[in-house]
Amino acid sequence: MLATGGYPVPAEPEIPAWIEPALWAPEFYPGVTVIVEAPTGFDSRRLPVILFASMATERQGLQSKSFALHHDGNTYRVQIRDAKARDRAAVLIPLDGGEELRIAEVRRFIRYLSGMPVPPLSRALGLPLYRARFIADAICAYAGRRTGASHRDIGVVLDPSVRHMNARQWDTSSQRGRVGRLLRKATRLAEEREYLTLLRPARFRLSR
Repeated sequence: MLATGGYPVPAEPEIPAWIEPALWAPEFYPGVTVIVEAPTGFDSRRLPVILFASMATERQGLQSKSFALHHDGNTYRVQIRDAKARDRAAVLIPLDGGEELRIAEVRRFIRYLSGMPVPPLSRALGLPLYRARFIADAICAYAGRRTGASHRDIGVVLDPSVRHMNARQWDTSSQRGRVGRLLRKATRLAEEREYLTLLRPARFRLSR
């Protein structure tokens, strides 16, 4: 970890998320607009050319395409379920507890297609900055632990002042306690699939 800074995650940590956004599964993240073929008898619009251009750059299966569009500072995450949906588009909104969030995102996408002003992404679909930083540190700590780094090695990476502590100071330091909390959180995220809760807002609970 100290030499390379690499993380055991399927992403390049040097590429910022606003340049190469993550593509989340809509089953877990309600901020994805799912486009399917409209039922017979309904009028429907063709998808704009920009969507075809985006689909052409994706290396995915022929039937389902997922991608992110950027326009005027907004990002739209879209999944097109099958080829016929390109000509006869409809939107799928599962009744899974996240309907209101999905509807709000569909409205944003429709306003984008219509050339109208688009409101910002719902705050419920984002992480507060303080939490994003905590998760980033937890991933860093977990990566270090997986490569054999000690708690103190991890502490030095996260807070360089740890380097100047003697053993007794380290044993009673707040930095040592924080490393422990980060590792416990990271273990739950990585090994108990708690990372899915990062994509699913607090008010989004699957219906029973």
